[in-house]
Amino acid sequence: MYDIIIIGAGPAGLTAAIYALRENKKVKIIEKETIGGKIASSARVDNYPGFKSISGSEFADNLYEQVINLGGTIDIEEVTKINDGAIKEVITDYGIYKTKSIIIATGTHYNTLHLEREEDFIGNGISFCTVCDGAFYRNKDVCVIGGANSAMINAIYLSSICNKVYLIVRSSKLRGEKSLIDEVCSKENVVILYNSEVVEYLGDSELEGVLVRRNDSDVKVNASGVFMAIGQAPETSCFDNVELSDNKYICANEDCETSMMGVFVAGDVRNKKIHQLTTAISDGTVAAINAINYINKVKIGEKGT
Repeated sequence: MYDIIIIGAGPAGLTAAIYALRENKKVKIIEKETIGGKIASSARVDNYPGFKSISGSEFADNLYEQVINLGGTIDIEEVTKINDGAIKEVITDYGIYKTKSIIIATGTHYNTLHLEREEDFIGNGISFCTVCDGAFYRNKDVCVIGGANSAMINAIYLSSICNKVYLIVRSSKLRGEKSLIDEVCSKENVVILYNSEVVEYLGDSELEGVLVRRNDSDVKVNASGVFMAIGQAPETSCFDNVELSDNKYICANEDCETSMMGVFVAGDVRNKKIHQLTTAISDGTVAAINAINYINKVKIGEKGT
């Protein structure tokens, strides 16, 4: 029996774990893939208070070490379902775990273009992580697809190691922080293609470039690698028994309470207007404190509950 099971080990989930562990709660943290979440693959974080600049991987490592130092552990399992009740169940591909409370912090996954042969090229020319894979394209030409902050950060990072970076932007302008727009526009080896979209991947066994539709004409762009930065979708496929928004994010009030009593949500998977590292950390704090208060108030497991 656990006090709190936290599903997801990104910034929101790890922050929740820190608060719960400091209250001596019995906590199980479950992560499907990457400890630290998507921030771990970010080349640079410039907007987190207290740090002029820090790599996403270092930030994630610091969170992880803090959880471990408090006695926490992270289990790599995939949650397939949660069941409601005074004592709740979290079902994974490894087993069934009972808990008094749940915090969902599963985050989001990267969007793709859904073009022909895209799945074949992922990991073989198509990537989502410049920190992880950028070095493979040193002194080569690459493409970054997207026009917001993450795309600009990726293009700036790649411009320091690649020969040429094509930033393919679907709209007529970049969207995001002015400082990033100014910086990416100042890079001599970054070529920004506005009003453009990739319509085809080129190459046989290895990616050789993309076909870009621009102003009603198709242009071939030679590139050894493509980095996706076109938004995200929530990881909520196994939470069909909590209320979801029309775009499948988990609905919650300002206390991060979901429609299921004793189940809370934190981070990018929560339905909200602003998805930022700082708001994920805030959600993790709020969800953990309210989960702790819920457990202490309800006194689950005692006679009559």
